[in-house]
This record gives sequence, C-alpha cells and structure tokens, in this order.
Amino acid sequence: MLTYILRRVMATVPMLLAISLASFLLLHMLPGDPTTILLGQRATAENKRELRSRLGLDKPLPEQYLLYMSDVSRGEFGESHRTNQLVAKELRQRVPATIELAVAAMLIATLVGVSLGVLAAVKPRSLVDFACLSMALVGVSLPVFWLGFLAQKLFAGEWKLLPFSGRLDFGSWPTFSSETGFYVLDALLVYRNTELLLNVLAHLALPALVLSTVPMALIARITRASMLETLRQDYVRTARAKGASPAAVVLSHALRNALIPILTAVATQFGYLLGGAVLTETIFGWPGLGRYVIEAIDVLDARPLQASVLLIASAFVIVNLLTDLSYAFIDPRLRKKEAA
Repeated sequence: MLTYILRRVMATVPMLLAISLASFLLLHMLPGDPTTILLGQRATAENKRELRSRLGLDKPLPEQYLLYMSDVSRGEFGESHRTNQLVAKELRQRVPATIELAVAAMLIATLVGVSLGVLAAVKPRSLVDFACLSMALVGVSLPVFWLGFLAQKLFAGEWKLLPFSGRLDFGSWPTFSSETGFYVLDALLVYRNTELLLNVLAHLALPALVLSTVPMALIARITRASMLETLRQDYVRTARAKGASPAAVVLSHALRNALIPILTAVATQFGYLLGGAVLTETIFGWPGLGRYVIEAIDVLDARPLQASVLLIASAFVIVNLLTDLSYAFIDPRLRKKEAA
C-alpha cells in the first residue's frame, strides 16, 4: 500500500512543478511591461525601477522563478494593484466561498446523479430509463447563465422562496463575522444558531442547484453505463440465484463494484467546479474565486491571476491524486496489481 501511495505522489510532483512554472510565466506572457502590469498604468518610471529591483525582475528568468517559488512556499503572492491588498489575504476570503459552493453543488450532483443512473440501469429501455436520460441530456444542454437567470426570476423573483444573491442577509445579521470563512460551519460551530444556518443555506441553495446541473447529468450517464456493465457480471447473477434481495444486489454487489468510474467522474467534475464556477458566482454575486479571477482579468491584475491559476490547477491535481489513491481502498485488486 505504501509503495502504491508513493508512486502516485511522485507522479504528481512533475505536474505541480509544471503548474508553478506556467503561473510564473503568466506575468511575462501578458501584454506590456511586467512592472506596468503590477503597478497599473499610472505608475511613474521611478516606481517601476524600484519594483523591478525589489522583485528581481532585472534578474535572469531562472533566478526569478526561484524567487517566485520561495515566495509561494511562504504563502506570499504579492499585492493586487487593483485593491492594494495582499493577494494571500484576499484568497483567504474568496477560496472558502468557492469551496463551500462547489461542495454543496457536488453533493447535489452526486446524490441526484447516482440515483438517476442507478434507476435507469435497473430498468433499461423503460420509461424510467428514458426519463432519467432525458433529464441528464437537459442538464448538459442548458447554458448555466440562462439557467441562473431563470432560477433567479422564478425562485427569487416570482415565488420569493430564495434570495437573489450573496452569501448572507447581512441586514438581518449586522454583527456576523466569519471565523472559518465557511458560513455553514460558522453557523453550526461558532454561532450555533439555527436561524443563521437557515439563512446561509437559503443563499447557498440556488447557486449550488444551478452549478450542479452539468456534473449531475454527467454523473448520471456514467453511473448508468457502469451499472449496466456490472449488472451483467456473473457474481451479480450468482447473488440473485442465492436469493439476495433486489436492493442488496443493486447496492451491495453492483453499485460497489461500479464505483471507480463514478468516483472518477465525481472527482473530475469537482475539480472543474473549483475553477469553473465563474458564471454562477457572477450571476449570484457570490464572492468566490471565479468572480475574483474575472475582476482581475478586467484590469489585467497579474498577481491575483498568477495566484488563482496556481491554486486552481494545483487543487485539480490534488483532487485527482486523492481520487487515484482512493481506488486502492475501493478495489484491492489495484493494490495487488501495483505490488506485482
């Protein structure tokens, strides 16, 4: 098992180094002088010379890269010329919001997607199968921005069931201050207030539901395909012949052995959600990482872009690494194969 883990971790190191190099070169690939990009168009020549010397931009690129990695290893990403704030401080405020939204969306997508996929596989070519596949097709086809505006119009505008945007009704909670960055955890563990929790969940529900539609559809289709293949296996027929209940056959024998492609789909989609929630965050005024990237792109704010690219890409790689390691716990045959 240890050998399996070490091999997977070592295979990830080159990818992380490549990501760090790409984020470093981003500053030099943007149009214009790097000092102008970092300081803004109104910077004086003296300011530019001072910054060039302080950041080592007058040194060779390999040396600049080492300085950059030294800063990153200490969690330092420089300052945003748009806000004049430390990027690390802004990321600590933005990243938890995106993680909270992505986790909520992924929970909805996984629960609904796996359920639809299992139902469709248990009754193939039936009305249930057709309905599940149709829902999956609609989920993939509908543009997120259109679905977001429609959800706002119906749930927040006409029916007034959920808020339009934001993470919390600060008018009702003027003294609220997040301790963890995750509002759900704050409501549960710090404030221990049911009304606050309901307010947070109400703001989270609509963007999470909209964001979950595409991964939900993909998970449903992959679950159906994996389950159909597993239900044809001999051990499933043997379980039925021994008198196992239909639920036990589907959940204990078939679904458990169909988990690897499902888990791969869930992990891949979660990685995409961490960096791909731009439209959803913009529509619902969600102060997360995706919206932060859009704001930085608008004014070519290089430091936030560098940090965001590094963070999102690294998170995607790490999520896939953890998924890869989990395969060994789900299917022991992989461990034996790797050991051999």
